[in-house]
Amino acid sequence: MRLLGLAGLVWFGLAGASLAQTVLSVDKKRIELNVSEAKFLKLETPAKAVFLSNPGVADIDLQSTSYIYLIGKSVGETTLFVLGDDETPQLSTTISVGIDADRLTRAARGAISGGNVSVTSRDGAIFLQGRVPSPVDISSAEDVVMALTGPNAVVVNRIELAQSAQVNLQVKIAEVSRTISDDLGFSINGSGRHGSISSPTSDIVNGFAMSVTPTSVNVNFLLNALSQRGLVSILSEPNLTARSGETANFLAGGQIPYRMGTDDNDNATVQLQPYGVELQFTPVVLDGGRIEIELETKVSEIDKANSDSTDVGPALTERSASTTVEVGSGQSFAIAGMFQSGTQQALGGFPGLVDLPVIGALFRSSSFSRGETELVVIVTPYLVEPGSPGSFTTPVDGLKPVGGVEQWGMGRFTRPLKPGQDRGQSRVRTTSGGGFRLQ
Repeated sequence: MRLLGLAGLVWFGLAGASLAQTVLSVDKKRIELNVSEAKFLKLETPAKAVFLSNPGVADIDLQSTSYIYLIGKSVGETTLFVLGDDETPQLSTTISVGIDADRLTRAARGAISGGNVSVTSRDGAIFLQGRVPSPVDISSAEDVVMALTGPNAVVVNRIELAQSAQVNLQVKIAEVSRTISDDLGFSINGSGRHGSISSPTSDIVNGFAMSVTPTSVNVNFLLNALSQRGLVSILSEPNLTARSGETANFLAGGQIPYRMGTDDNDNATVQLQPYGVELQFTPVVLDGGRIEIELETKVSEIDKANSDSTDVGPALTERSASTTVEVGSGQSFAIAGMFQSGTQQALGGFPGLVDLPVIGALFRSSSFSRGETELVVIVTPYLVEPGSPGSFTTPVDGLKPVGGVEQWGMGRFTRPLKPGQDRGQSRVRTTSGGGFRLQ
């Protein structure tokens, strides 16, 4: 006896299989099973060979020459072929494996923390529907259904959030600049009847100056000794709000056109490249008010030193960072350590005099400068809900426009409102009727 397509014999011992053994007659042209359900098929004549066209959908076990044990594995259809002793086809029938919708619905509801879901089957696909309180519940219900229906099942998840969670992201992008400029030497400026002499000087603060004044010539010797320490600047403070699972973008800067080539008509093709402060984030609200954030930030500016080396467009310097973190509402995290540094050294003086031994140092000036900038990104997410119109304010709330006399006499355009006073109507109005001009 030959037995083909028995890759799923282990299913006979699975505890998850429904062993409500229904004996089917051989005259059935279509046999319907649920996933993990088992049925017996009784043959009229002894079988010599049994096989399936798609063993991934169902499995068979030939208990004897007259009984076939059928087990549903995954959603789909397969064809069962039975050959008799003379190797002629004895049976050809379709096995359709579906789902036990009630069983899957109970399993899906047991995997969520709240809400209501249901499972249905149509046209070979499994549909999940309902409303749940969190995105984690959506994933949990789908995972349970996928585990119970097999890898070949087509699962369409239409579960919605009972209330779409929204995340407000408050970001502060700061640039910490540390600049050290050291100048040491003499600057000489002189003037007389026949002209003047001078040496280059830099903008010096709190330097030491010495002056020598002969009869008709003024000469100033300036000793430069200066160190400057830099500053902290806030590049941008974007405030963005996005739904859970959606992406929000921010750009404070502009776009630079780059020539990319020519088209078929020899016209120049241009591509716009954004520059400035860019921010993109995707929040996902988890259980317990936790927020998972996928954040990408980039700061770019025109590189003047290298912009002349290409005719395509100006070069850009860029610093970027991307990360995925999990924080609570109102908690902050920071991204730092993105350094950019540069060093300059210069030596100047009068030609010839600077080369003299010993006294040449009096006519020489050296300068050294080093600049370092570090980009720091501080992010604070908040879970937010829509509010009523009265819960929001603007910078002009509490101010009332004033009339022309008060504008001219007092030099102001607004004045604070008294407690309980309404803003009223502004005295500034158009000289003609408002409306649209139709053409």
